[in-house]
Order: sequence, then structure tokens, then C-alpha cells
Amino acid sequence: MLQYCKMRLVQARDMVLISGWRSLLGEIFYLNRVAVPVEIPLDALRPVTDFTRPADEAVVELSGELLGERRMEYRFQSRYLKALSYLGKGYRGFGLVKGNTVVGDVWCADKRQGADCGSHPDEQWLGIQCSPGEAYTFDMFVDPAHRGGNVAAALQNGMLHLLKKRGVTKAYGFFWADNVPALWVHRTLRWRELKRVRATRLLLTRKVHVTGQSAG
Repeated sequence: MLQYCKMRLVQARDMVLISGWRSLLGEIFYLNRVAVPVEIPLDALRPVTDFTRPADEAVVELSGELLGERRMEYRFQSRYLKALSYLGKGYRGFGLVKGNTVVGDVWCADKRQGADCGSHPDEQWLGIQCSPGEAYTFDMFVDPAHRGGNVAAALQNGMLHLLKKRGVTKAYGFFWADNVPALWVHRTLRWRELKRVRATRLLLTRKVHVTGQSAG
């Protein structure tokens, strides 16, 4: 519990440093914010070469060994602590690595046989049901110093290709409808948008209802 509280405090500090107090408050309090659940079959992904990166960058699967030994590092401590927490829960992480620095990461829960975790809390309120061999992706972050130039698309597309190699057949996720860069990335990679979900959050509570129309 103490480690979790430390992570949340550091995360709040880093969010304020990156985006200001308004961004932090927007994650804690929102009213009728629209979430767009999405899905993508992994047999029809865009080629990795569509989003080429410099030779010293690559998308790799993260592990407790790599992070614990500091063989790969984050610029923001909150992302490092969150990565350790996610790995401890059995989630999979994929990072866009430049040298030994993780400049962006994205996470997933999948239905692997014998996996420690099989689902993520978001799946319930989004109305997503992953079957065996499918994965729910969440919490993508790119260091502000490295944003632009298709970095987010390269990270997400690279992650999907790695999931495919590991036997995953379909991925799910979501983005907020008011997050234009996220909308652009998901449409660029050809995710299919599902029924929108309206969510209200006050501190740690969340109330939701489904709109009945796809995001189109």
C-alpha cells in the first residue's frame, strides 16, 4: 500500500510538471466524458515499415529483469514505478526504447493460459469481453520530449505486431473522444470503433452509461 501511494503521488507530480494542474484535475473529475472502445484483428495490421524509426530505436517487450537492473530507464519516475507495478500484477508492457531509455510504453492484459492476470478493470465499464487469445491494451504514454513524427503510431503498431507473434489474435482498447491525437493514432492504425461510453468520475468513483451509437 505504501508503494502504491508513493507511485500515485509521484504520478500526480509528474502530470503537473508535464501538463499542468488542469490536466491532473481532468483525470480526477469529469462529467459525461465520452470514451470510444476499439478493437483490431491482428491478421490485418499495417506493416511496421509504415512507421519507420531511427536505427537506435526499437519496440521491445519490457520485463522486471530489464527494469529492475536498470538496464532500461525512464525519464519520469512515475512511469518507472507504474511499470514495476503493472509487471507485478502480471500485465505485459511494450516500450519504444532509444538506447537504454524507454521513451514511450503501452500495456496490456491478455487471456494467456496460465497467466496471473486475465482482465483489466476497464474492460467491465467499457463493455469489452476478451476471449482466450485476445488482449486489452491500455495506458499508452510517450515522453513529451519525443512526441511527434509518428512515434505514438510506431509504438502502438510495433506492440500489436509483437502481440501477434506471441499468439494474440485480437486486441481491444479505448481512447477519449476529446483526445484528438489518440483518435488520429487509432484511426491511422485502422482500429474499429465500437459503441461510445459516457463516463462521470468524482475522485475514485466512476459512473457510466452506453450511448447506443458507434463512434463512426
